Amino acid sequence: MRAVVFDRHGDPAERLFLTELPLPDTPPGTVRLRLRARPVNPSDVLFVQGDYGRPASFTRVSGSAVSPVGFEGAGIVDQAGPGVLLEQGTRAAVAVTGTWQEYVTVPQDAVIPVPAGLPLDIACQFTVNPFTAHLLLADLGTEPGDTLLLTASTSSVSQMLIRLALDRGVRCVCLARDAQQASRLRNLGAEHVVSTDGPDDVVVHRVRDAAGTGGVAAALDAVGGRQGALALRCLRDGGRHIVYGFRPGHPLPLPPFDLVFRGVSVEGFWLPQHMERLSPPALREVTSTIARQLADHTLAAPVETHYDLADIHHAIAHHLRPGRSGKIVLTG
Repeated sequence: MRAVVFDRHGDPAERLFLTELPLPDTPPGTVRLRLRARPVNPSDVLFVQGDYGRPASFTRVSGSAVSPVGFEGAGIVDQAGPGVLLEQGTRAAVAVTGTWQEYVTVPQDAVIPVPAGLPLDIACQFTVNPFTAHLLLADLGTEPGDTLLLTASTSSVSQMLIRLALDRGVRCVCLARDAQQASRLRNLGAEHVVSTDGPDDVVVHRVRDAAGTGGVAAALDAVGGRQGALALRCLRDGGRHIVYGFRPGHPLPLPPFDLVFRGVSVEGFWLPQHMERLSPPALREVTSTIARQLADHTLAAPVETHYDLADIHHAIAHHLRPGRSGKIVLTG
């Protein structure tokens, strides 16, 4: 089978390549999926670079040690091992390391059936961004009328956060680079969009003015660097700054004054850790809610374009291009 792999950490443009791997078996209690769609996520790039929280597992294949790539995907059940009730042909999404290949074998309880009518290029985004948006808001415990500040505001997670926050009566203020981004965010339901063009003090004043007397209760930050620093400055006293993503080489400065005298807190959020804390009933409830919201378009998971696995370098270059309107999806 075809698979995108890397042999050591580094720039994905240089380290990723297409190879042939053996077709995986299906031991008892497992199913083999023929994957048809896989998103390119920031975590995938960090994983190849060696900057992700989960270490790569290099396995020797045909004389070379390689690691698989990709954390989520969608396809159809190709083969079921002994004791598995899932039928061949079942459409499903899955979260497992190594989805940038044609087949994966997973435990049957790791398979999420895909609702009828939900395209696989949407379903392949099921297990990361929607769960991140839901669990971030659940962790914040915001109240109606609270204001959230979002960096990376046109990302898939931010677009979902805007919609879910609106349903809770929570206002969203978004940091944006240009007018095109601002228009898109307002159409999604962002109450205020503040341009980052201009001196830092001016940007902070604009955000605080948009937030009103209640101030910014929390900032959800996926980039760090200047945007993260601006978001941190915008928080009201006692506000929370949640870091759920970052760009290598763009550190988040933490002014001791804000921590000591303003009571601002800075916390990290990593989806796998939060998923592990969910009880089985809670996990089933969130999964069911996300499936319904993707199917009825309450949550949008737009796709910008598709690339075959063989075009991985073009796909990565497109993913890294600023101003995307949706996910890059790997097919084949």
